[in-house]
Amino acid sequence: MKKRMLVLLWILLIVGLWAAGCTKADKGQKTQNNNPPPSNQEATETTEGEKEKEIDYVLYLRHKEKPFLMDEAYSISTADDRLKDLSFEEFIVKELINFQGFGEYINPIPKGTRLLSLEKKEKQVVVNLSKEFVKGQKGTSNDTLLTLATIINSLTVLPDVEEVQFMIESKIVENVNGIDISKPFAYIQGLYPDK
Repeated sequence: MKKRMLVLLWILLIVGLWAAGCTKADKGQKTQNNNPPPSNQEATETTEGEKEKEIDYVLYLRHKEKPFLMDEAYSISTADDRLKDLSFEEFIVKELINFQGFGEYINPIPKGTRLLSLEKKEKQVVVNLSKEFVKGQKGTSNDTLLTLATIINSLTVLPDVEEVQFMIESKIVENVNGIDISKPFAYIQGLYPDK
């Protein structure tokens, strides 16, 4: 009888430990999953029980020492105040203009540059920047191309944007530091490090 009780006690102990271990593992998986979803938008529950959407986006940022761009993924809630009264394209450009830099990334957009307006025409975005964008260009024409590409590539990876046209102070400008910006730009290839 004592052997049966001992065996039964061991079985209960093993089953209890197994059940407790599974519960802790399940909870751990929920708190450790910090990867963004592969889709463009994800619904999450707010405290009020309303659905709030997260929008994933990519900013193309300049490497501080080498002449190439790196992509950095971000998410923003549709309820975020930074989106208030802005189109998503305007938000992207303002994020690039206000970017503080971190790690290996710098903001190549000249200080004082302002977004005067942004207009979307079908699959083209017209970005109207202040004169500080032109006056603040330093370095080679390749540096200017990288600066333009941070805006162009960050916008053209959005689903409904294929081209970016630049204006300076509401005028089409032909040349900025050796780069012709009088025509619209599509996504610019070849500005990334070889892997």
